[in-house]
Amino acid sequence: MLAGALAALEPPVLVRQQAFETIRDAIVDGRLAPGTRLVERELCQALGISRASVREVIRRLEAERLVSVAPRRGPTVMTLSAKEAAEIYEVRAMLESLLIRRFTAVASEAEVEGLCAIFAEVRRAAAAEAVPEIVGLMLRFNAHLVAVADHALARDLLAQLNARINWLRVRAMAVPGRIAASIEELSAVLAAVRARDAETAARLIAESVGRARDAALRQLAEAPPPRERRR
Repeated sequence: MLAGALAALEPPVLVRQQAFETIRDAIVDGRLAPGTRLVERELCQALGISRASVREVIRRLEAERLVSVAPRRGPTVMTLSAKEAAEIYEVRAMLESLLIRRFTAVASEAEVEGLCAIFAEVRRAAAAEAVPEIVGLMLRFNAHLVAVADHALARDLLAQLNARINWLRVRAMAVPGRIAASIEELSAVLAAVRARDAETAARLIAESVGRARDAALRQLAEAPPPRERRR
């Protein structure tokens, strides 16, 4: 009886999750531009879900800071200022430096090879300029760092920032040459990890994040100012 009850609940949950991922991905890759209003009725029609499901999806997007909800205006796609973006990169540099330093100190050879294997997939995706695949693989790269470094607070902070980091990563990769440069930068980081040079690995990854910040800020500066758009 319990199995039947759970089975009955599964499809709506899966549909809601798919709807969440669809909207989140559209925001991250820019198909839903900053300032776009997310109209409940239109989302129900487009995604084939109930108003209750749409509201739950919006709550999750708001928790990830991809959507803001204002009284009498409804939810809109978030707009990141240059200051907010720079702050995210500042925190990201600190977290990733901490994680790579600890990873280099404690990882087994097999765990290092696991990180290198993920990077090999990143390199292949970069050769094809497959931006969504790169974004997903970099999440795996950082998840591996977190798991091996075993730093619960860093994991929690990254979880809060990942959606906005991904949004900014897509903007940075739009700068010509940035994808190729980031591959070379990460390759140097991994060479330091293999050599068990934790301080060099930490320095190199912070420098790489700094260059990504500069690229993303350049894109934000060149983008037209967000206007309120109806979805």
